[in-house]
Amino acid sequence: MHESATDIMTILPSDAAKEVYETAVSHRDETEDLRRLAPKLVDHIKETGLFRLGLPRFLGGWEDNPVELLKSYEVLSSSEAAVGWSVWNNHLACTFGRYLDEDSMREIYNDPSHVYANSARPEGVAEIVPGGYNVSGRWTLVSGCQISDWFVLRCLVTGKGLPSTLGPGANLKLFFIPREAIEIIDTWHVGGLRGTGSHDVKVDNHFVKEAYAVDFDSPVAIDNPYSRLPIGCLNAAGNAAIALGIFKAAMDDLIRICFEKITPGKNPDLRDRDRIQSVVAKSKTLLSSMRCQLHNSVSVLWDESVNGNTYTDKQLADVWSASIQAATTARSMVTEIYAAAGTVSLYTENKIERAHRDVHAVLQHGIVQPHWMNQAGMAYLGIKPKGAMFRI
Repeated sequence: MHESATDIMTILPSDAAKEVYETAVSHRDETEDLRRLAPKLVDHIKETGLFRLGLPRFLGGWEDNPVELLKSYEVLSSSEAAVGWSVWNNHLACTFGRYLDEDSMREIYNDPSHVYANSARPEGVAEIVPGGYNVSGRWTLVSGCQISDWFVLRCLVTGKGLPSTLGPGANLKLFFIPREAIEIIDTWHVGGLRGTGSHDVKVDNHFVKEAYAVDFDSPVAIDNPYSRLPIGCLNAAGNAAIALGIFKAAMDDLIRICFEKITPGKNPDLRDRDRIQSVVAKSKTLLSSMRCQLHNSVSVLWDESVNGNTYTDKQLADVWSASIQAATTARSMVTEIYAAAGTVSLYTENKIERAHRDVHAVLQHGIVQPHWMNQAGMAYLGIKPKGAMFRI
């Protein structure tokens, strides 16, 4: 086991993901049955530091080219989608920490064994009180809540003449709340991404000090190329990488089955069928091309950040459009693989069955919905995109 957070990221995140791969595969059934990551799997991910990638380097984070993160999400998701999703979700919760002052950042992220969860849905209310806020609410779909130590939850701020409902003029903030203030409500009874443990969570009148409340306009305490990267489109890119990992798992499983399955009687074996051959070739090409475009567009943003440049709307649009296209292509191809494989796709012993459920769940996330492609198109056509997260 690594001794400290700063020791952890001496290896590439993609190599750390490869270390976790077999552990994730061997605990797939337990993760599915528990509806959360298996305990031994959680421990292994903690040891590699993959839960802390979004933090500054002095807290064990990556702080380098984010393409490495995309590679790690893809590897992890090809082993078990819930693992890629959980690491990606932790990255966002850690990224939100960039808006804390440095002392608060050290307080919340000081323990290398901690795991983080978040919800950007403004499903809570924070009443202004002396020294901070009283937070109450119930948030849905909080992935990894059972294994997390800190939560970043978004609320509508009320009091001092502010609007008491969502809409024009509403003041929204993110609040950092410890596990002891969280009640978990067992709601995650689903098919896809079952192992993410995305239950509802509830907070009842918990005081949050002023320093632990931030928004997207808060100053960034640690100024470096990584902390200047946009949150929205890189979150979309991470989601797309998860979908690509699931796509790869389904494709590889189909190829494996083709070599192992012998068809009785006079019918041709799977690998001798025209449809299967076409699907495999199409899958290989689309996976490589979608991955290449996604990585290239993110690399451009990294280079601009390293050089201290401001991103253009077209550069951001490149990441948004590459992300949405990669995710939707992955979903389409997993469905095609599922159909082409025939009855073998029905059996849970094959990854294709799980991949089909998981990839559809991944694309239910708001960060890869079709309207982001419209926003990208606006940028290409010289129209200013209006999406709230387009530039953040």
